[in-house]
Amino acid sequence: MPLFEYECTICRNNVDDSLLQIEKNVSKKVVSDLVKKYDNINHIGVLDLEKEKVVAEHGKRDRECVDLDFYLNEGSQLVFFNLQKNYRFSELIYDKKDEKNLKCPFCETKKVEKVVSSFAFTSDLCTDMPRPDLSNLPPSLRKKTFIGNYIEEKDRPKKNR
Repeated sequence: MPLFEYECTICRNNVDDSLLQIEKNVSKKVVSDLVKKYDNINHIGVLDLEKEKVVAEHGKRDRECVDLDFYLNEGSQLVFFNLQKNYRFSELIYDKKDEKNLKCPFCETKKVEKVVSSFAFTSDLCTDMPRPDLSNLPPSLRKKTFIGNYIEEKDRPKKNR
């Protein structure tokens, strides 16, 4: 039984279009119009990370819904989306015919596409997790971020225990 991940193209395009409009012009009016326009978006918040203040925000956040965050303007702005349901979902596929019957769990459309799975198998399960690359963050944020080198005993490779 293979487990595959799919994305709803309509719901994903709603988020992508919202990001493009926010990148062009950030204002409270634009953000509120986007929340009202798209059904799958509950809340949008735009933060200026260098000034450490909220630029624009609209909608009501729901803790049980999905949060997505994106960096804009070379990492100086952070955009939070609170979505009804994620546009990415997983399904068990027993037969090729089952793929034709897939629907988005939120908007019920059949316009879905298979994507590369985020839970792909690795050949060696005792490898260390990759470290995030901080070089693309602004210098003011890089100073505030610390990632230590300590690896807990349970996460170390067996040969180094």
